[in-house]
Parts: sequence; structure tokens; C-alpha cells
Amino acid sequence: MRSRNWGLVVLSLWLIATGLLPLLKISLPGGAMILAILAIAAGVLLLSSMSGMRITSRLGALLLSIWLLVQGAIQLLQISFPQMGPVMAVLAVAAGALMLVGR
Repeated sequence: MRSRNWGLVVLSLWLIATGLLPLLKISLPGGAMILAILAIAAGVLLLSSMSGMRITSRLGALLLSIWLLVQGAIQLLQISFPQMGPVMAVLAVAAGALMLVGR
């Protein structure tokens, strides 16, 4: 029997909420904080599921985890840094490309 990857479950919930809330024009009190916490939780759970694996075999998932952690921290802590947009965009593209090619 396969064990469930809770990082992917939380990531899926974050993706669904991130897409549906604006699409349906739903505004929840504390909604941004909930999404930030979900992103951080997904990043942490994905990182923990990679323990014992070679980093090169899961580099895309590692970059995705980092992106989720940083994105959640940006929203939750209201932080910014110079060139934040381009840095986050490059990190997202790199994570997606590596995941597509199976790295």
C-alpha cells in the first residue's frame, strides 16, 4: 500500500484555493494568511518527504518547496526584497521545467 504524500495534498489544496477564491470572487477574513500558511506547510511537507533522496533526482521539487516557503513568508510576513518579482519568477520557471523533464 502506498503512503500518501501530504505535501502534495496540501499543495493541491493551496492550488485549488488560490484559483477558486478569485475566480468565484470569494473574500474570506484572513484568506491571505490562510493561503500563506498553506503554502509554507506544503513547502515544509514536500521538503520532509524528500529526506533520504538524492537532491539531483528531485531538484524540481526542491525548488518548488523553496518557492512555496518564500511565497508564503512574503505574504505572511509582508516582506519584500529588491528584484523580488523576477527572482520568484525565475525560481518558478526553473522548478516547473525541472519537474517536466523529471529532475
